Amino acid sequence: MTTPELDIYDIAFLEGGQNRAVEAAVVALVRDGRLRVHSPGLLATADLSRRHPLEAAVLDAVGPVGHRSVDTICWRLVEDDRLLDIGRRLHKLGLLGRLGVPLSVLHHHRRTLAPTRAGHRILLELGDHPALGDPEAVRVALGGREAMTDAKLRAAIFERPATTLGVPGPRHSRHDIDHSDPKLAAFRARATGASGAATGLETKFYGSTGGT
Repeated sequence: MTTPELDIYDIAFLEGGQNRAVEAAVVALVRDGRLRVHSPGLLATADLSRRHPLEAAVLDAVGPVGHRSVDTICWRLVEDDRLLDIGRRLHKLGLLGRLGVPLSVLHHHRRTLAPTRAGHRILLELGDHPALGDPEAVRVALGGREAMTDAKLRAAIFERPATTLGVPGPRHSRHDIDHSDPKLAAFRARATGASGAATGLETKFYGSTGGT
């Protein structure tokens, strides 16, 4: 099999799923100045120029006004075709496939996805320092947010906004989704239970006829 040409977001999706791809895009956008940290855990747009469909999706999820957390951005993009198209392409290339067991309780009959043998081979061939883009975004793509070497930036982007009862936190814009939203809480629970596998793709991912 000829090794396909993959970009940083393909690699992130293959390694860690939808959320990993979104997180890598968020870090890349912050690092090049198109997103800015409004306050710890909340992001706002600074430049709406688009260079990749997933980056465009992230910028749209944040919006031209207000501010969003990474959790909210991931939640807004869970069924966005610009994100799902990455998974579809990886599946078509034979790099991503179903594990085959429907997780009906947590995922509402959605299926967990994982790299195929060919997908694992691609990841192994990348090595530790692939020249895919911004170094911190690449670290997130391959190892998750914990792999970032800039701890201050990691905290600024991924720290959850303070919402402790009785303790003043950052003032939330009316444009941001309420972090007490039960649907968002359920999304977080699904993401936490994924353990690095690509999750959350419904029939919309494979189409009505499915695929393996």
